[in-house]
Order: sequence, then C-alpha cells, then structure tokens
Amino acid sequence: MSDSATDKAIADAKGRSPLVYVIILNYNNLRDTIETIGSVQVMRYDNFKVLLVENSTDRAVIEAIRVKFPGLEIMETGRNLGYAGGNNAGILHTMEQEPDYIFVLNNDLRVEPDILTTLVHELEFNRDCAACQPLVVYAENPEIIWSAGTEMYLGYPRLYLKNGSRALGHPSAPPFGLVGCALLFRVSALRDVGLFDESLFLMHEETDWCIRAKKKGYSLLVVPAARVQHKVSVTLGSLSAPYLYYVSRNWLLVARKHFKLSGYLYVLLTEVLVRFPYYCWLLLCRGELRRIRSYLSGLKDGLLSISGEAKSP
Repeated sequence: MSDSATDKAIADAKGRSPLVYVIILNYNNLRDTIETIGSVQVMRYDNFKVLLVENSTDRAVIEAIRVKFPGLEIMETGRNLGYAGGNNAGILHTMEQEPDYIFVLNNDLRVEPDILTTLVHELEFNRDCAACQPLVVYAENPEIIWSAGTEMYLGYPRLYLKNGSRALGHPSAPPFGLVGCALLFRVSALRDVGLFDESLFLMHEETDWCIRAKKKGYSLLVVPAARVQHKVSVTLGSLSAPYLYYVSRNWLLVARKHFKLSGYLYVLLTEVLVRFPYYCWLLLCRGELRRIRSYLSGLKDGLLSISGEAKSP
C-alpha cells in the first residue's frame, strides 16, 4: 500500500487520522535531543503532537531547546525520574488530551518521515496488538540492524537480529518483547495494562510491560517497514557502571515478578554462569575490569529485591 493510500485508509476508519502524542525523554543531552526533535517535526502525519519530558534540571539545556523550538511543549520533571518515571509523567499528561496512540521515543534517534503512518496503520488493522516498534538500525550504519524486538536466549531477553546477523525483514516468530527506545502504544492498552514500573527506574521497564501485556492477552508487533536510526548507548555509555548495575539487577527483579520458581532459578543460574563471565571478558578486553563490581552490585540488589534509583551504581 502506498503512503497516500495508507493515510487514506487510516483516516477513513474513523473519519480522521488517529491522534498520536509523541513523547521524547531527555536527560542532559542537548545535541542529540535537538536532532531527534527536528526529525520528529518533519514526520509526514497530519495529526500528532510532541511533548518533550525534561528529566534534568539544567536550565541552559532547557532554554536552548526553547530557543530552538519556540512552540514545543516541554514538561519539566524537576529531577531525574529515570526512564520509567519520566515517561510515565509524560504519558499521564498526554492522556488528558485523549490521544489514540502514544509514541515514546529516546532522545538519541533519527526517525523516518513516514514512520508514524506505517506504525499507526499496523495498530489500526491489528486490534489485539497493544504496542509495536519499528526496526531499529544503527545510526552510523543504517544497513545494520540493532534490534527487531527481543527474544529469549539462555534465560535473557536479548536483542533480536542484533548486529544484522539475519536478513532484513519481519521476525520469523512473534517477539518476546519490544525495545523501549521507540514504542507506539495503544492508549486503551496502556489504561488496561498500566504504565511502566517505576521501581525499576532504568532498564527492562519495557520488558516488564510487554510481559504484563501478553499476560492480558495482547500481542506485540515489530514493523520492519518503519525504521529508526539509533545512536546506541549515548545516554548510558557503552558498558558504563549504571548500565551494568541496572541490567543485572532489573532482570532478576522482572524474572522474580513474572516467572515461576524454576524459571527464576534458571535466570539466576545463567546470570552467574553465562552473563557474568561474558561481561568479565568484555571488560577485561577494554581494560575496565573494575567495573564488574557494578554488575555484581546489581546482582546482589536483585537477589535482595532492592529497587528504585541506585545511590552509586
């Protein structure tokens, strides 16, 4: 279906194009945020609004964005609420406008002009689908896939089609979950499933949400015809201490929350016997082995069911 035909089909379904609210979450990243907003504002879709949720308190960053985009709606949280808290604040605010869909975006992306048309079309014609994501490719090399959702592998939801290891196209099976950098939510599903779990603060919030949605009978969808370019690890940094802490802690918390005892023990076993040695090897190769303490700290806190923002990852 051509872009114009798709637009017409969507509009004809309700007599108007569904209203989409785009939420962009920013935390101390002016340059990339400006680029993301710029790409969003030129999307070829006739019924969307944009909200920037500012998770930092840096007045210079906020004022620079206001100057660059004088008509942009900005919501200041007053402190860093993490991915979950920041996006939840934005979602609750935008729900007051009664949109049909909410498009949650990281601030390190470049979106294609037709992305909303393509994603909305899929959700309009897949009514049991709670949320969908585009194909996420590397910004520095858009021909290489970063993720088409996640799949379970050795007790962990790894990125599906990571590093372009398979041909471009739709995954052969429904994804285990979706990645949180670019998610289009059906608002009615958000009201039913609930928002992100703020106790996780950062990492695996989308995994938790996807599991909850599937438990309620919803499906999830990856739409390879829609793409975003992702500047991977801009916010957290590659194998940074916060990343290592939250990625280990939160997966244990999510597994304990949703899996039976046998499943949780399997996750714990693979964390210790597979992922811990893997991260040791990666960090050793980079001369950063001291950072493994953050991973171990996350495992400890996950075992103790300690959640929320870490004081010192």
